[in-house]
Amino acid sequence: MNISSFHIVSLLLLALMMSACRGQPSGKPPIHTQYNMYWQDRFNAQQENPFFEDRRAMRVPVEGTVARGHLENDPAWFQGVNEDGSYVQSNPADITRSFLMQGQKTYNIYCTPCHGGLGDGDSPVSYYGYMAASLLSERARVMPDGEIYSAIYDGINTMNSYRHQIDVEDRWAVVAYVRALQLSQGASEEDLRRLNIDPEQFTTGE
Repeated sequence: MNISSFHIVSLLLLALMMSACRGQPSGKPPIHTQYNMYWQDRFNAQQENPFFEDRRAMRVPVEGTVARGHLENDPAWFQGVNEDGSYVQSNPADITRSFLMQGQKTYNIYCTPCHGGLGDGDSPVSYYGYMAASLLSERARVMPDGEIYSAIYDGINTMNSYRHQIDVEDRWAVVAYVRALQLSQGASEEDLRRLNIDPEQFTTGE
């Protein structure tokens, strides 16, 4: 047998041995080359840790810690108020059709159950004796946009804050959609004619 034949036979035998190892069950324990990668000194959730004074293994962030990208250093955008604490008068977002549709989607999810699809407070919860504030009232119409945003951000009266459910952009989108609801429900005949809509089609009989 020459050298090249020997190499060929050796390679074939090696390939056969390696193929035989794939998918074959074994009762032997696995080989662990680095034990510290498998058995680390760590604590599970809710487990006690005697190292800390409060003995909690789950640590809270250091006071003042802000997650990357979550520094809310613009109160007008993030809270709806100016530096002096007054409400932002106008929505700072770019109001586009897609933005309004985004606001409609968010409104239908979080706001409709209490304020109703039209914003008039006629909603599922009203059938159980609870009446949410109408977003079509004169008071709501003259509110600064920041005040409506603040109600979503901070909550108001019996309404809880929705800051954890609705992100910043969607809050402003909801504000824009509320304004659209107010315009649609309070449109005059002149407004309709300006949009080439015949007011007669909305006139009810006696």
